[in-house]
Amino acid sequence: MAAKEGHKASLDTLSPDIRKSGLFGGARASTKQLTGSRQSFTRSTLNMYNPTGKDPTIQPPKVLYEPTYKMKPDVKFSAAKVEKVAQQALEENLKDMKYARETCRQMTVTLTELIRNRVKELKYERYKIICVVNIGSFNDQAMRMVSRGLWDPDTDTFASVSFQNDHLFANAVVYGIYWE
Repeated sequence: MAAKEGHKASLDTLSPDIRKSGLFGGARASTKQLTGSRQSFTRSTLNMYNPTGKDPTIQPPKVLYEPTYKMKPDVKFSAAKVEKVAQQALEENLKDMKYARETCRQMTVTLTELIRNRVKELKYERYKIICVVNIGSFNDQAMRMVSRGLWDPDTDTFASVSFQNDHLFANAVVYGIYWE
């Protein structure tokens, strides 16, 4: 009982030795195993779990979307809002603190993460937020901080705030760089 070329075989059309051998137990069996002829060997494989005959490993092509190339943001980075957030974070964490090298080093990392996360909550889409915090002791000295960067003056900006108490000073700068 050989299956004709192009027809799907059922368990009734299989030879008894193939049924006993387990070659057809959910796995693929070629038409050579089903019919025993070399002429039908060139036909495709048979899969009882996929009666449509389509290969389940072939995925449909993924849809590719074109880049938007938005050159201007929908909502601009507001330096005033960011200054309020940064000033509040500095005052909450440093108001009663005395300068100690190790604690201030850890506090700069903590404040940087805190300010950056609070600015991210303002949902400035496509903006890269960069935050830099410096803490120093009051010893009647002067300090000058400078930064340089290449940016678009229409979309990129920064917010800078300072804090001081009797023992230390702190400076936080938050840059909002539009990610085109």
